[in-house]
Amino acid sequence: MTEHIETSILQEPADINQRLAQLGLTREGLIRAVQVALAERNNATGLHPSNAAGTFSYHHGVAAIRREYLGDDWEIDRRHGIEAIRNEALGVKVSFCNVDEACGCDHPKPRSEKGAGAERASGPNLFEHAGVDDLAPHAPKPVDGPALFYLMVDQQGRAELTRPVIARRTFVAAVERIFLIEDVEEDETILPLDTDDIADDFEPQIVRK
Repeated sequence: MTEHIETSILQEPADINQRLAQLGLTREGLIRAVQVALAERNNATGLHPSNAAGTFSYHHGVAAIRREYLGDDWEIDRRHGIEAIRNEALGVKVSFCNVDEACGCDHPKPRSEKGAGAERASGPNLFEHAGVDDLAPHAPKPVDGPALFYLMVDQQGRAELTRPVIARRTFVAAVERIFLIEDVEEDETILPLDTDDIADDFEPQIVRK
């Protein structure tokens, strides 16, 4: 029953900048990562595989986030199969995700299913807070860890930084949403390929031989 969760939504520049500073991030840096992801998505043509646009966006979005922030405080993180950056001192982890609609009335949904690692990384406190009792069988009990945020970008170029609750392979609620790019001019709109088969992340499954 996700209706029990209260979502904090930040839209005013002053509030956004203050909160991002608390998270060790900047609006300018995140927007630069968004711009890289959108530019690479636009490099997909009809000759590429059908999921190329989302794949390009995801790979280069992750790389752009790392390029912006890796240093004394941030390091590469790949735990739970999630490609991200992590600030151990602040207890924050940031990854990238293509979504259906950013900065809308409803919380975004990922363009592809999330794996068990993402569900675990959400943390038990979020599942309990959201009233989620029926985790998918493939997802072991969540573990404590950094607060997991996603830089979420939709096909029109809108973007937000959001801490979702993840269950049943998708985002079922949001604890916090920070709107980064709400308004997109028509001539800036990214035209999608004629497919919804978009890969936005890859969570490798490790099996013993």
